[in-house]
Amino acid sequence: MISIALDLSNKQKKTSIDFIGSVTFPSGYVPHLLKGLDYTSFLPFIMIKPSRLFFIYWQPFRENSFSLEYLSDLRSRLVNKYYIGDTMKVLDFRIDDFKDKECYLFSGMWENQGDKLKGIFETIAFKHNDFLILFDISTIDKNPDGKTMQELRNIRLTFEMDRE
Repeated sequence: MISIALDLSNKQKKTSIDFIGSVTFPSGYVPHLLKGLDYTSFLPFIMIKPSRLFFIYWQPFRENSFSLEYLSDLRSRLVNKYYIGDTMKVLDFRIDDFKDKECYLFSGMWENQGDKLKGIFETIAFKHNDFLILFDISTIDKNPDGKTMQELRNIRLTFEMDRE
């Protein structure tokens, strides 16, 4: 079950996903839901000006889930379903640490020729409670160290895991 609790005094919203955990977003981020699509394991948020996207995706963990081929194909399938027309080019892939868990991080450039937009993305994948979890952040900003990417990384750091 997914729930979103508003905290108006702190201008933020806390999104909780059963068996996974919660992420806190600044109040300007809104769920980016399109009619007719299934959101039972995919939760996207958007902030406008400049455009910033953050999605959380989860599925049962499989042993082959951490290869670049599998993860980049999974991200491609998700963005083609929920952000029609996006393509990506992976520029970096590495093993890192996130909240005391080993994670697989890949990043690069994305483009949507139909919307005439392009920018950068960063995806992390890790195992938690027998789920493969993806946090994907992207922006139209071109600077990986810029203000918008740092804001998205800070949101990702608010993740509080449910107990295993």
